[in-house]
Amino acid sequence: MREVFILCALATLLYLVSCCEKETHYLKDEKCCKKCGPGKRMLVDDNCEDPRCQDCQNGEYQSGYTSNTMCERQPSCDTNLHFLPQLNPSKTRLIECQCKPGYYCTQDDDCDSCREHTVCKQGQRVVKQGSPFIDTVCQACENGSFSTHHSADTCKIWTICKYGYDKNAPGSSTSDRICLDGTPIYRTVIGVGVAALLIVIIITIVAVFHMIKRSKELIKIPKQTENIRCLNIRNFPQDADVERAIQPLNQQQPQEDFDESTPVSPTSSNMTENGNVVDQEQGKEHVYPRLESNSYS
Repeated sequence: MREVFILCALATLLYLVSCCEKETHYLKDEKCCKKCGPGKRMLVDDNCEDPRCQDCQNGEYQSGYTSNTMCERQPSCDTNLHFLPQLNPSKTRLIECQCKPGYYCTQDDDCDSCREHTVCKQGQRVVKQGSPFIDTVCQACENGSFSTHHSADTCKIWTICKYGYDKNAPGSSTSDRICLDGTPIYRTVIGVGVAALLIVIIITIVAVFHMIKRSKELIKIPKQTENIRCLNIRNFPQDADVERAIQPLNQQQPQEDFDESTPVSPTSSNMTENGNVVDQEQGKEHVYPRLESNSYS
């Protein structure tokens, strides 16, 4: 008899457990009681079949059926920490805080703080745009390309200078290659060649002019010499004077001087103590300019 009672109790318990749905009901005092729905909490469980429930307050939520008397609290998304404000918080599900644009959550499962997105600098490009949950991924521009502003989506290829144009500035990761606009190399070479040719022509003209001037001076010199010779011949003594001038100085013979003066009568004034007459010297004759000789008059 006792064994039969135990079997009946077990069967009743199994029936009660099997008839209580786990999501919407719970077992209390061997009774299948009803739970409060999502977004609500249970005030008093005095009536197992029809409990009294109350809505969760603002900032609280209840995501499923429950027999708890308290709701779960929503996370505090402080705008001072770069979170977006919760305008219409839900009472039936958990609201995760979301960072404002330009920031991302530091943790995958729980966004408890926000961090600013990495800004790709000049010379870099954005490989992957940032989101509220991941940071921006940057990459340096490859050789032969550049970017001039922050957060560039792509890197531009350096400008290819046309044939014959020189590179004024080489390209870099932050600047483009600069070509000399309108100044090709062949024009520069032609300009330099023309300038050199003009210089050679000018030097040649100056040299020819100098040679002509020099030759004229050399022609004038013989004429001046001939004039001087003619002038000397005109002024040179003629006849006997010429012969006397060209005779060697050592072959000229002295000429005797003849005294053509009249005899002087002897007087006491012109007589010596021995009775000799004293000859009076004549004054010097007027001297005319002539060639010097070794003889004296």
